[in-house]
Amino acid sequence: MHIYANYSLKNRNTFHIDVQTRYLVEINKQSDIPTLRSDMKLSTLPWVIIGGGSNILLMNDLEKVVITCAYKKIKVMKEDDDNIWISAGAGMPWHEFVQYTVENGYWGLENLALIPGTVGGAPVQNVGAYGSEAQDTITRVQALNLFTGEREEYRHSECQFGYRSSIFKKKFENKLLVHRVTFRLRKHHAGHPNLMYEPLKEAIHKHYPDLSELTSKMVFDAVIKIREERVPNPRIYGNAGSFFTNPVISETYFQKLFAEHPDIPHHKTLNNTYKIPAAWLIEQTQWQKGRKLRNAAISEKHALVLINLGNTTGAEVVELAEAIQAEVDQKFGIHLEKEVIVMK
Repeated sequence: MHIYANYSLKNRNTFHIDVQTRYLVEINKQSDIPTLRSDMKLSTLPWVIIGGGSNILLMNDLEKVVITCAYKKIKVMKEDDDNIWISAGAGMPWHEFVQYTVENGYWGLENLALIPGTVGGAPVQNVGAYGSEAQDTITRVQALNLFTGEREEYRHSECQFGYRSSIFKKKFENKLLVHRVTFRLRKHHAGHPNLMYEPLKEAIHKHYPDLSELTSKMVFDAVIKIREERVPNPRIYGNAGSFFTNPVISETYFQKLFAEHPDIPHHKTLNNTYKIPAAWLIEQTQWQKGRKLRNAAISEKHALVLINLGNTTGAEVVELAEAIQAEVDQKFGIHLEKEVIVMK
């Protein structure tokens, strides 16, 4: 366990917003929590959880205790002829873990390459990209109760996974610290690629026409190439990836919009609702890619990505986000929900 006082979080959030927290605590094991709770200074302040800081927008200095998991151990839990169950510590960078799985020949996480953040953040946010979500492979999540210090374990069915959501993000926000996550992955001979996402499918077919020779590492490399073309590197322009979620609307309202905008892209879900790309909605307003507002801007690569042009504040990013929301609402009658968590 490490405790830091008056700690700058600039390098702990991918937006690179420069704010301080009263304390930052890196937790490794279960017994760290009772030790912290026994400290008079730490126990009287609010506690909040931050993983890799890839899905948050910090607004002000925090008079709080920021808790983060530093446990990074990988362990094979069990395996059979076709499958392997791997547990990874919540503090491990997500992309590093995905890379580990594909380099060992396992299928399941290759579509989620280059997503920033940590293993612990994957179930909280139910991260997803290119036709895959973390919930597709997660079997168990082990968490530490920040109030009692007890270890709690949740099976997949208990995690209440949804679109960019889970029980850890809603009911247990800042109550349970994810400590370990177990994934069920397919071995090379028993797995196959997920090519539901059309641009990924096209890229794969272009370079690897014989799908029988395809490996998870090849898909992993193709995903990285696509992401690098579409999402700015947060080390150059601070960002949190997609700032808004793709809205889901009723069939009735979709038919109304389709009559007015026959070119509107859409995806019909299994329950007869329609998912509309938020990026397309934004691009139909005056908020075009590359447009700036103070020290924040819409990325020139993707309309869903808001970026830090240098020394921006959380308030400036929120101002830009709210301006975009207002325009989309006015033109389409659709409210864009923030995927990024605004932390005050």
